[in-house]
Amino acid sequence: MNINAIIEIVKKIPKDKWNDEKTIKKAIKAAGKVHGKTFSEAELNKYVQQFRSFSKGGGSLSLLSMLLKSGVNMEQINDIKKKMRS
Repeated sequence: MNINAIIEIVKKIPKDKWNDEKTIKKAIKAAGKVHGKTFSEAELNKYVQQFRSFSKGGGSLSLLSMLLKSGVNMEQINDIKKKMRS
């Protein structure tokens, strides 16, 4: 998983667009493309909802759980935190 590519995609989303469904879907599709994945409309809607929940400050534990299940280790998560703060 190329976490750096995903972080860069998320960083490009202006905060005022974090609730814009079209913008979020575009970013999710771009992240999937980095990993050679395509998403169904149902999957996109699920990920949009998760992103919105996370962007409002909630769901960070569920996001952490999801990242760990997908093979991201704690060192990578700490790197994500550092890069998101910069």
